[in-house]
This record gives sequence, structure tokens and C-alpha cells, in this order.
Amino acid sequence: MLKAQKPLPLNYNSSDVISELKRHLSVLAHDSLEGRETGFPGIEKAARYIESQFLQMGITPLPALKEYRQHYKTPYQNQNACNVMGVIEGSDLKNEYIVLSAHYDHLGKDGDIVYNGADDDGSGTVAVLTLAKTFKTLQNLGYGPRRSILFVLFSGEEKGLWGSSYFSDHPTLPLDKVSCDINIDMIGRIDPDRTTPDRNHYVFIVGQSRLSSETSKILNTLNSKTQRLTLDEKFDHKKDPNRIYYRSDHYNFAKKGVPVVFFYDGMLGGDYHEPTDDIELIDWEIYHKR
Repeated sequence: MLKAQKPLPLNYNSSDVISELKRHLSVLAHDSLEGRETGFPGIEKAARYIESQFLQMGITPLPALKEYRQHYKTPYQNQNACNVMGVIEGSDLKNEYIVLSAHYDHLGKDGDIVYNGADDDGSGTVAVLTLAKTFKTLQNLGYGPRRSILFVLFSGEEKGLWGSSYFSDHPTLPLDKVSCDINIDMIGRIDPDRTTPDRNHYVFIVGQSRLSSETSKILNTLNSKTQRLTLDEKFDHKKDPNRIYYRSDHYNFAKKGVPVVFFYDGMLGGDYHEPTDDIELIDWEIYHKR
């Protein structure tokens, strides 16, 4: 799906990548953003930061928007909200798209207690920003993708997948031209219940075989040539009691028939949706591998 015109130079300095992850997350998971709750001032600061990074990278707005924001009104309270997105244009298949998504909102604050959401989903948001910079750098070096890549940061996920629901109902590009949504929601921690030898070298994947057999094949091929993580399908079972498949933004793409894959660290207990989900608890080694 992301096949380039030449073999890619994939040798990156891990310490540089980790420094980049820390730089972004220290901003987005800071108390000053007041937990990034949709409809409140803190998330506006996050949106402006994401826009500034896209601009610095040379990531451009979609022509249909002419800006980085897709504006919408929240259900019930009718507050202003927005998704933030930018695009790298492909070459001969530029009218087809890969979407890389995460949600940049979190739970806000309760009095003086701030829910910073470093893992949920600061980790996914920062991953999308880091990937955007990587793909743009490669394009500038002559290794651009054939298909266009849309980088989307959704708001309203914690409220009920609002941002991705609005996007899927009011798409800024034809959904039948989207080959896959690659959704990243929580990839910065190690599940404390995972005791297998691969606990420092895994990621959960969800949804990759539901709508396309090709997605799973491509994912396994890419993984075998790079990090060789354990791709754990525990939460992909149709009878999964946690219903993880239905609980993040990829689901609104899947409902429209778009193939998806969702990357996830498995954190269902502990600091999940707690004020303790802070940057100090991110495992940087496994985060950058994922």
C-alpha cells in the first residue's frame, strides 16, 4: 500500500527517534493543556501545536479544506471542535490514499486533577506526527509514496468517536479511494498483565482481516522486514468481551467499508483513563519500536 519508487533507506538512529517522541509528548501531555478535552481551551492549544508541526514539516492541507482543520459542532452541547489533518501527495497513484490516524483529545480535568493522556492517545498523536515527518523527509529525498498519505488527528474520540464519525459522514476525500486506515491509539506502554517473553517486543493489532485479506498480508511482510514484533491478535476476536474493535476511530472507517488496522498496547487497567497516565510512565524503547 505504501510501496515507494525505490528501496527505502530505513536505518534510523533510535536515540534521535526517541528524542523526537519525547519532544512532542512533553508538549501534548503537559498540564497546561488541561487534559485536551474536546470543546475546551486545552485542546485548542493541542490543535495549534499539531498545525505548527505540519507547517514546519511541509505537510500541506487537503485542497478540499484549504486549511489543516475540519470544523464541526459537538453533539448535545454544540461546541466548536475540529479534526486536524494534512497530506503528502503521492506520485502515479496520488488519487488513492492511505490514512494514518490517531485521536488528540483526552478526558480533560476534574478540579485540579489533570488527565494528561500521555498514552491515551498522546502516544498515537505523536506517532502520527513522527511518521509524517519521516515520510516527508523521504519524499524530499526522492523516495515518495505512490499513494497519497493523509495524516489525521481526530478530536471527540473519548466522547464517542465524534471526530471520526463526522469525518466519515463528511469526508474530505472520496472514501472509496482510501485503501486503508491505519489507526494508532495507545502504543506507549507495556501491558502489565503480559508475562510472555515477548512483553518488550509486541503490539496488538485489530481489524486487519475484517474487510481485506491483503491488509494482513502486507502488514506481516512489512513487520518481517523491520522490527519483527509479535503481532498479537488477541483483541481481534469477534467475541472479544472488551469489544476493542468498536472502541477507536478506525471503526468509523470500517463502517463505511474501508479496510483498517488498529495498533494498541493492551492497557485496559492500571492507568487507563486515570490521572496517572503521564509521560513519566511511557516505555520509550517499546514505543519507538512500535
